[in-house]
Amino acid sequence: MKHWRDWERMKEEFPGMQVQYFDTMLRFSHDYLELPPYYERKACLTSVFLEEIDGKAYDVTLRFIGVCSLKLDMHFEYLGDIEISLEEIEDIHFYVHDYEHGGISFYCEEIAYVGAQENVEENLQLVLSRWEQLVQMELPNEDSLGKAFKDLAVFANRPMVAADLLRKSVAHDNAMIRRLGYQYMAENRK
Repeated sequence: MKHWRDWERMKEEFPGMQVQYFDTMLRFSHDYLELPPYYERKACLTSVFLEEIDGKAYDVTLRFIGVCSLKLDMHFEYLGDIEISLEEIEDIHFYVHDYEHGGISFYCEEIAYVGAQENVEENLQLVLSRWEQLVQMELPNEDSLGKAFKDLAVFANRPMVAADLLRKSVAHDNAMIRRLGYQYMAENRK
């Protein structure tokens, strides 16, 4: 996409990502960069968005270059539902705003994809919430349970996960959950 640096790399790394809408802006910082060709100073806003892609949480970092008309609601504690739309006004190419609550809005000349990394804490919360849903079901699918235990194995070194699994699975009414709980504990014992 024109005026979006590293667009191809971003689409290659995350082919299923919705790049027009972002759910949660975790944090942002404001800076001035001197950019070629004339090394003029441009206001930049570097933002980290929390995105769930294919069942995993990632921190996606974007840099908005040539920011102008920034409006920020300082009383609003949550910046989410961010929309990036094309806006062709002279050197301005994008309009970024919180379309649900109006917590932030601005125009910018360019966007640069800085990178993404897995958000381990959010992934733990996602895995635990899926586990909670399965444990509450009367007859959960065995494949789903197996996948949940496999996903939880990544976090086996965390006492909270191991204790919660042991407590909830080995005393569960469903024999399949009890069996998988004991199997999980045996495989991940240190």
